[in-house]
Amino acid sequence: MRRTFIVLSSLFLFGCDWPKNEVDDKFSTYLNRIANVQGSDALAFNDNINITLPTKRELTFNIPTVTIGLLDSYELRKCDLFNLIAEKNSVLGKVQDQFRNFDYQVQLIYGIDNCLLNKNISSALKNQLTQLLETKINQLPLHFSNLIYTSEAMRSQLTAYQWVTNDNASISSELLQAFNQIDAAFQIREQVSSTDRLNSVTPHQEVLEKDPKIGELSYSMLNASIKLNVISQQLQLHDGTILCGQYRDTTKFKYLRNVFQQQFIDDIQPYLAKIDSAYMRLEPMLSFTQATHPDFAYPIKQHHSQFRQAIKDHVGYWKTLFQRCGALPNR
Repeated sequence: MRRTFIVLSSLFLFGCDWPKNEVDDKFSTYLNRIANVQGSDALAFNDNINITLPTKRELTFNIPTVTIGLLDSYELRKCDLFNLIAEKNSVLGKVQDQFRNFDYQVQLIYGIDNCLLNKNISSALKNQLTQLLETKINQLPLHFSNLIYTSEAMRSQLTAYQWVTNDNASISSELLQAFNQIDAAFQIREQVSSTDRLNSVTPHQEVLEKDPKIGELSYSMLNASIKLNVISQQLQLHDGTILCGQYRDTTKFKYLRNVFQQQFIDDIQPYLAKIDSAYMRLEPMLSFTQATHPDFAYPIKQHHSQFRQAIKDHVGYWKTLFQRCGALPNR
């Protein structure tokens, strides 16, 4: 106990020097080596920005429940809809998570469509079912929004507190299948009918929760763009210290060119390319991030635009420098 107390006391007295993330180290090394060549102080990086969502309360739609009378519901046995509704009304059905609830809503719309085509259903029940079908179709976008922004699996998928690493930058086939299904659900949410058979989203719940690629990509693109902009600012602020031309001492330029090659081209740029490639594989399936909730758009597309612009601006500085000095990168 005494030894533990001494160790903890030392941490409080002298501070904690926890190891930085590997990606943070790449950018810090790049910035510091540029500053060393320039003979200037390095600008400071701000703390990384985490990717979070508004609270569930802010994003949840409270959707009114719609019921069918008990006697009418027994008539639904004639078109195989009774068991589906009975299961939803059971103790377990009433506490379904958002994935299972969305699947139920879609199945119910399919089931009502089929019942309306059944000749053995009374006209009175068909009138009731027609009204119910319209209500359920109108409610489906709200159920989809709740699935995306209030389910534990999707909130886990969309939040992030760390970088994508080189080891986990690839997109697994299971995750691609999951997002294909989420995208399909998004596409039909306002035009679902018996001719558009949507597969269940529930089987994809686990992989979406355990592999939060969207959140980590968003985190990585946002923070990489911020750090690149700081490094570009560092280069521009002290550009005048880099001399070129005949009869000038070009030592600093040669050193800086080596930093560009070793730190950016050989180390950081391949990492940025992996991030961009992973995003582009998912991008066709990310429409739901922009149009699912009227008051909130998940900003991954914005982060990607900032990311591309930061890279363009950064590379633009180096192109200008090499043109000014009449030289090319080392390789």
